[in-house]
Amino acid sequence: MRARGVFSRRARRVTIPRIASTLSIDAPVLTREQAHDLARKVLRMAAADTVDIELVHTRRQMTRIAGNRVLTGDDGDELRITVTTEYGLKGSVSMATNQIDDVTLQGAVMRAQGAARALSGAPHSLLTISEGPQQYLPVDLWRDASIAALSERPSAITEMIDVVRTAGFVAAGFVGIMARCAATMNQNGLESYYRETDCECTMQARAEDGTSSGWHGQANRDWAKIDPHVVAATAVGVARRGANPKAVEPGRRVAILTPIAVVQLVHLMTTAYDALETDVGQTPFSKHPSGNKIGLRVFDRNLTISSDPADPDGGYRPDFHGGLPESKLTWVENGVLTNLAYSPLYGVTQGKPYAGDPWSFRMSGGTMSIEDMIKACPEGILVNRVSNIEVSNALTGVVTGLTCDGCFLVKQGRIDHPVKNFRFSDSPWFFLNNILAMGVPVRAALGYTPPAAAEGYGDVTAWPRRPIIVPPMMVQDFNFTSLVEAV
Repeated sequence: MRARGVFSRRARRVTIPRIASTLSIDAPVLTREQAHDLARKVLRMAAADTVDIELVHTRRQMTRIAGNRVLTGDDGDELRITVTTEYGLKGSVSMATNQIDDVTLQGAVMRAQGAARALSGAPHSLLTISEGPQQYLPVDLWRDASIAALSERPSAITEMIDVVRTAGFVAAGFVGIMARCAATMNQNGLESYYRETDCECTMQARAEDGTSSGWHGQANRDWAKIDPHVVAATAVGVARRGANPKAVEPGRRVAILTPIAVVQLVHLMTTAYDALETDVGQTPFSKHPSGNKIGLRVFDRNLTISSDPADPDGGYRPDFHGGLPESKLTWVENGVLTNLAYSPLYGVTQGKPYAGDPWSFRMSGGTMSIEDMIKACPEGILVNRVSNIEVSNALTGVVTGLTCDGCFLVKQGRIDHPVKNFRFSDSPWFFLNNILAMGVPVRAALGYTPPAAAEGYGDVTAWPRRPIIVPPMMVQDFNFTSLVEAV
């Protein structure tokens, strides 16, 4: 859904009920020709001043494992067609359907136009955007090995369960494989098409008496680059090492965070780069009493955060916001905030080019391995993973959560013993200013989450997850607030 007001925030949305639909196509998802033919058919039905058509077709296979067996298998085939219409500058209305018959499509168009025509009040803006043909970054995130794996449920699932069960632990995990395309078209000649594949494989090995657990995961565009055996074996290794944990006093301590811990702590940062919300004082990048912190140091001097649609590990759709192109951007360079995300119309009012919120990002700035961090640490806590993340203060970015699936005391350059888990309360805007060491960034697995209420291309929590590339980190003064009886 998209609005065309001053700040692109106020469109009214009307959605018809979703009804299951099956497409008879040979490819896993709609080809460029099929998507554009369908979009043109819908476009011919419309008569509003401005009409945008967006199609998102997703095929995915999600297998959930629990109790040493396959719990659920979801082989989804989802099509969503969104029609956005506008008369004059009164604001836009979007209607969505997953049906492709002429009657339903015509109904979606008529309802969107009727609601848009009925909008009243002062125009949202004296500005308008002409979205004609655009040039997009060349993006290649389609992998044939993932398509081959999508056609049959991977036999690796049984192997993963056997690895965990043979070691005397209980398996719980997730394997997801996805193919998706997205197309946008309007009456001004804009046409875009993009396709991608993505995969994720995770495993938790849990002791039968509930005293220890380990977790590991891998995520990649290419199924051939995921090793389910390594995922299961690593989870087992962490669980074995975590047996018989001891209580350690909470407090501000040095923390060594694996990439799968870091990604849970930082993946919600993407929305903080919104320029409008920042300028009105609603994000940690806001400069009070007004404005933003562009040009100021906000993180450690060695940290750089960037986004690139063509990144082979963390690439993403090269067009959002009605087909406008996405560019490669550096958000933070050597700790200094260099860019924010400006919606089309707000960008015009501020003299800034359009940039969407980072769909994915890469954190970089170090080369030290976790093993070397441990050797260099006099005393600290090695955190394998965190969970139950909740934002408790949007203005400071403070999040709360629990350590889980492997937590260890480090003393004099070695792992001393496993420790009971902690609740923590900290902010990326705090601990990313307290970095003692960083490693080589990798794409980190986030794990399965149920489908979100929001539909369309996806959101920050629904699977498939946004690809985030982060390094392991050693940070000082991480705030462990209390002990918890959980593994």
